[in-house]
Amino acid sequence: MFGAIAIAFLLSPFLVNTLGDTKYGIWSIIAALTGYMTLLDLGVSSAVAKYVSKYKALNDYKSINVVFSSGIAILLVVGGFLIVLSPFIADLVVNTFNISADLRDTVHTLVIIGAIDVSIFVSSGVFFGAFYGFQRNEITNAAILFAALFKAVVFYIALTSNYDLLAMGVISLIGNLLATFLLAFLMKKTEPQVEITAKHADRATVKSIFHYSKFTFMTMLGMQLIYYSDAFVIGYFLSAAAITIYTIPWSLSEYSNKLIFAVAQTFVPVFSEQEATKDESLYRTYITGTKAVLVLSNLLCIGILALGDNFIGIWMGPRYAVECSTLLSIMFFTQLIKSPQLLSYSILLGTSNHQRFSTYNMLFSVANLILSILLIQKFGLVGVAVATAFTQIVFYAVVTPILTSRVINFSLPAYFKETYLRIVPASIVLYAMLAYFAKYHAPDGYLSLIGLALIAAVVYVVLAYFTVLDKTERAFANSSASNLIARLT
Repeated sequence: MFGAIAIAFLLSPFLVNTLGDTKYGIWSIIAALTGYMTLLDLGVSSAVAKYVSKYKALNDYKSINVVFSSGIAILLVVGGFLIVLSPFIADLVVNTFNISADLRDTVHTLVIIGAIDVSIFVSSGVFFGAFYGFQRNEITNAAILFAALFKAVVFYIALTSNYDLLAMGVISLIGNLLATFLLAFLMKKTEPQVEITAKHADRATVKSIFHYSKFTFMTMLGMQLIYYSDAFVIGYFLSAAAITIYTIPWSLSEYSNKLIFAVAQTFVPVFSEQEATKDESLYRTYITGTKAVLVLSNLLCIGILALGDNFIGIWMGPRYAVECSTLLSIMFFTQLIKSPQLLSYSILLGTSNHQRFSTYNMLFSVANLILSILLIQKFGLVGVAVATAFTQIVFYAVVTPILTSRVINFSLPAYFKETYLRIVPASIVLYAMLAYFAKYHAPDGYLSLIGLALIAAVVYVVLAYFTVLDKTERAFANSSASNLIARLT
């Protein structure tokens, strides 16, 4: 995941400068639209992960094949349905947004290509779900990294050869198709007992998948409303160029969110196995996982809050540093509050207790959309960022901890004392060091930025090691570090 984010980070300035604000804004609209289309996964991949991890713990490959086949059957039907609808979706997009006449045909074709791309991606969701269930995260990560690297290299070749948006759409489609073939090959190689076919699809299993996935789908819909509706609102009320100004800090926030979510998601099959085998260490796993996510998320978010303006100035240019400064601060303060609670969502998924989370998340997402529409008309881009911040902070700082505590029956004060309170001293030191660097030793390039960040990060991690981790966790960290060093040497 870090590799995919690094590729996107390196590619973004090239895309912005090569395509220009308007075309990059259109590409952002298409990305938002395809993000919504991925909702047609319907939560099936998460259901496959849940049931595969459960049956893997029981060594029941017959049931795994039934779940796998049922998932394939569902997603193939959904993918075909999306392709049939794609021309109508393209008409709707072209007629809704303020797109210049010379780009309307391009956007129409690009939406259809994007729909085909998403149908391939959605169909591959059963492989992602199964590998997550088997806890073979290195395989799913390899496929994601391969697709991201392929797209980045070929994007660069295409754009330097005077191709633009349509070529990028085709390249993205080919990248996801190759990644799907790679996943199918690795499934046969690593799990030969799994049959890649829809012939074992079972009506009762399909019903069970939908029973679990309908609430996951609601959560996905809510998250997509939050993450991608902003681009639509800005495109409708302002312009495609304004989307670019918003997308730059948003993309940094999204990279951070994806990285932390990837860490949190690895706990879903762990929690599922512990529940299936009646393991009493569920709560301790949750506490340790929360600490790990807190250490990572605070490092990323506080780092951007302190050095974000310098970072964007180096990354995109001084003009964007000025225009994006306020947006960046709002987004990463929100991310600082939200990120640790992504693990709470993982434990709710792993124990099949995500129904209320999904319902409330959907309600807050609709509230976010309404607030964005109201505030953008008076405060512009800042209004959209504030609307998202308000709804996200209330949902993740208040609603999510309460829901989780009721599901696994723990004391909220004790939970916050064992996790959040422990990270405060190290976080204060981290921010103080970075703020000092930003004021008195402002970085003027990547090397100086990375050097200052590393100094602060080392101090922060050492402090966190002694203040956040308990004796057992420190022993495990020491053992893991020793094993890693032994492997590297």
